[in-house]
Amino acid sequence: MKTVATVSTPIGRGAIAIIRMSGDNALHIASRIFSTKKLDTFLNAQPNYMYYGKLDCGSFSDSVLAVYFKAPHSYTGEDLVEFQCHGGIRLVNEILATCIKEGCEPAGKGEFTKRAFLNGKIALSDAEGIIDMINSESIASLNASYRLSNGDIAKKIVDLQEKLLDCISELEASLDYPEEMEEQARSNSHQSINYLIHELDKLYSSSKVGEYIKQGINVAIVGQANVGKSSLLNALLGRERAIVTDIAGTTRDSLEEYVEVDGVMLKLIDTAGIRDTDDVVESIGVQRSIQVAKGSDIILFVTEAGRQLNDYEKSLIAQFDENNRLLLVINKSDMAKDERDGIRISAKNRNGLDDLKKKIVNTFIDKSVDTSGNIITNQRHATAVKAALDGVKNALISLDTMPLECALIDLREAYFALGEITGNTASEDIIDNIFSKFCLGK
Repeated sequence: MKTVATVSTPIGRGAIAIIRMSGDNALHIASRIFSTKKLDTFLNAQPNYMYYGKLDCGSFSDSVLAVYFKAPHSYTGEDLVEFQCHGGIRLVNEILATCIKEGCEPAGKGEFTKRAFLNGKIALSDAEGIIDMINSESIASLNASYRLSNGDIAKKIVDLQEKLLDCISELEASLDYPEEMEEQARSNSHQSINYLIHELDKLYSSSKVGEYIKQGINVAIVGQANVGKSSLLNALLGRERAIVTDIAGTTRDSLEEYVEVDGVMLKLIDTAGIRDTDDVVESIGVQRSIQVAKGSDIILFVTEAGRQLNDYEKSLIAQFDENNRLLLVINKSDMAKDERDGIRISAKNRNGLDDLKKKIVNTFIDKSVDTSGNIITNQRHATAVKAALDGVKNALISLDTMPLECALIDLREAYFALGEITGNTASEDIIDNIFSKFCLGK
């Protein structure tokens, strides 16, 4: 396979930059441009040992650190060399140009991780976990991505595939000896398939929780003007983000901010106060508020303690359908008593905010799901698990009502669906699409 090179650190000025080469000729190319007093030639470099020396770019040299990782004990499974040089756009580009001049080809997006997959170092799901770790914005997402990149999901999927393969093999063998083996094979398959249904259903059930862990929860703060929406946003953030005044219509557009609660990211959206208005700009904000609320995961409908909802507020709530989760947030509870069902808070005094944040998270994060275990956070994986679950359920029906060949077709479909996750049955298009989402140098 061709030797490739690229920059693995962000473009721009910095203390150091890392340039990575991978392929059969990586060590030979490095030996032509890098020298160290420790060795007669870098060809004699000890693997996993960092050397200080000079990298010769022709018109100039740079003092760098170089390390050689010998195949197959490297990230890519190939000979791999990394240079740590001084940061700087032009300097780094010149060093990369020197590597290419000496025989490297420019690496594509995610090419190093793709080579790791193709060389059997990682499963396809591991690679997706790596990019999810890079993109994680909350600790819960980071932990879930780590388990994915660490191969935990892949191990579980492989175990389920092996169970499927055992079942398929026994049923296929019974086709040749129906009188001796079919009854026992059907009985064993029932047991195996019921186990597979239980495990796949548990995995699939975790995908909705996984979606919120990975993407976060969109929280729209909605209500009439001057009920304390912006004050609530500021209180949840712990800083003054939104302008707060006694003048109705201060907030005319949506403000978005993020806060992390129990490791889960909440995207807080402070909307314009909803009321009848002749102001053209404010009316646009009102309509936008309604649309934002309808598109959110949960609506915090803010009202005031000691005052019942008026007809306008009731009509507003009626606009939201059953898919819009809604929490009644009763603000200014320090000023008046209120016995209605809802979360009582005082945005001004920051009372009740912890209860509100926990209520939001608990609405989406099912406590019956073990968030420290295997959770499906990737939509592609969720689709594959659902296809496998449907396959084994169909196989169970086929096993009782149809010839064994029909059950075998369903079980094979389940096996191939799971293989889309680990990569052992994934198409080239799927593989290319996944690695196209990586940055250069990874």
